[in-house]
Amino acid sequence: MKVTLAKFCDYACHIEGGKGALVGMFDTIGGSQFPLIHPTFFMCVELEFEPAEAGKPAKVKLSLIDEDGKELMGVEGEFVVPPAAGYKPATMFQSFRIDGMSFPKPGHYRLDVICQGEPIGEARLYLVQAQPPPGNLSPQ
Repeated sequence: MKVTLAKFCDYACHIEGGKGALVGMFDTIGGSQFPLIHPTFFMCVELEFEPAEAGKPAKVKLSLIDEDGKELMGVEGEFVVPPAAGYKPATMFQSFRIDGMSFPKPGHYRLDVICQGEPIGEARLYLVQAQPPPGNLSPQ
């Protein structure tokens, strides 16, 4: 098993034909005040499997950690690896909606993709101290 995609985005879904759709991919979030609460984002991963893995159980965990190694949140699940389709390896796309995530401070964060207790992929997320652009109106 290997990770072929690990991304943060504004929106993700599955569309007809088994396709995954990602909108607004990003690796940086700016905020003027911390802790920063991000209203909604998606964590997305795509896994690819070797034909010999078909039918075997797999346990995968996504863990969002800060630069000190503290886990902010985690999602895990177990599944049976799907069979390959002809000559093409089997893939699995998953997206997870995260609402109201609190980031305690600026810095780098990491989404670890862990299978059977071993890291197999990651995505980086950078939180930066930033002032809002001039002329923006505050929400009422």
